[in-house]
Amino acid sequence: MEMKKNVGASDRYVRSIIGLGFIMNIFSLEPSRFGMFVLLALGLFILNTAYTQYCFLYDLLKINTYEKKEKPAEPTEQTPSH
Repeated sequence: MEMKKNVGASDRYVRSIIGLGFIMNIFSLEPSRFGMFVLLALGLFILNTAYTQYCFLYDLLKINTYEKKEKPAEPTEQTPSH
């Protein structure tokens, strides 16, 4: 069973940068233990949506930025005419 995808390529790139930003802030801001868990949870959640290409908030709001790649048409076999 394939999951429905609703996060496109540019959206994935932005989510990856933001997710890594949240995780990097753990080291630069040195938050309290609660703040560390909040930043880590947000960062991992955003990275997960980038990796799986599915965001349940997009599903609730009926937003879809995923572009399906069309498969090239298979050439039909042609019999040689003599």
